[in-house]
Amino acid sequence: MELSPIANLQTIHYGRLSDGDKDEAAKLFKAANVDGFFYLHLQGSAFAALTEDIEDVFALSKALFDLSEEEKLRYDIDMLGKLKLNGYKPVGRNFGGMSARAILSLPATVTASSGVKGNRDGFESYTVLNLLLSSLSTSLGLPPEASLTRLHRNSAPSPDILRLLHYLPQPASETGTPQTPHTDLGSLTLLCTKSPGLQVLAPHSKEWAHVLTKAGCAIVNIGDGLSLLTGNLLHSCLHRVGPPPGRAMEERYSLAYLQRTEDDVRMETLPGIKVSGIDAGSSSDGNAAEVYTSKGWLEKKFGMLRRETWKEGSEGAKILTGRADGIGV
Repeated sequence: MELSPIANLQTIHYGRLSDGDKDEAAKLFKAANVDGFFYLHLQGSAFAALTEDIEDVFALSKALFDLSEEEKLRYDIDMLGKLKLNGYKPVGRNFGGMSARAILSLPATVTASSGVKGNRDGFESYTVLNLLLSSLSTSLGLPPEASLTRLHRNSAPSPDILRLLHYLPQPASETGTPQTPHTDLGSLTLLCTKSPGLQVLAPHSKEWAHVLTKAGCAIVNIGDGLSLLTGNLLHSCLHRVGPPPGRAMEERYSLAYLQRTEDDVRMETLPGIKVSGIDAGSSSDGNAAEVYTSKGWLEKKFGMLRRETWKEGSEGAKILTGRADGIGV
């Protein structure tokens, strides 16, 4: 059975961007402006080895998820902090929402498992997304001193996160509800997976489109953070993971790296944006009286994800989905 419809995403060649190819930079900006999702082709670039290292990460991920439940619960995500930045989340946890009052926020120093300790180099080897930020900054007309890369410095605190995700297989007769549709909070998300399941809702569309995997490519999407900082010039697209219609859900491993701005960055339109023929908005989160910092916005969104209920069309709906009308939820 063929998947339909298929998301028609642009493929951006990292090597060409690195070489300063203006046509490739223009294609990147269009993909970020219109679709909010694109393939990042890494073969033939300085980061081609990343696609090989990902296989090692998938092997590590499988080894971690194969640990006993008792061992994994030593790193219970709800015991390590309210922002879900570290730890293990069991199957079914938080399905349908969880009251904020039920969350424990316990300070802890987490001791890494032996599998993670032996693979630290693989997690620290790449800065792929910085080139994308630099190219987008140029397309936005931002001067070097105001580049988006200056809001994502390694030397400043930020809640960047690397997620190893495992979706259990389900027969077609038992496939459950797709993941809650959402937009990503941060700036850029880099996803590596070999299995189908990702679906996107294109602007002005009411039909979910399936994102196919491509050899030698990662999948990158724009988050709410870049959308806010650019006055919605860069598009944060609603997406979810779920089984293809009428088909069994295969066992799925994926790796997602979520790049986020530094904690104290004000989430409002950056001054100095100049794009010919396109106007940047002037909003922050839709409430001119209050501008959140990156840290505050993160806390707001995770608060909404954990609430038992939320009202469609409310501020909470926009924080959760990136849209004021809460479409798709």
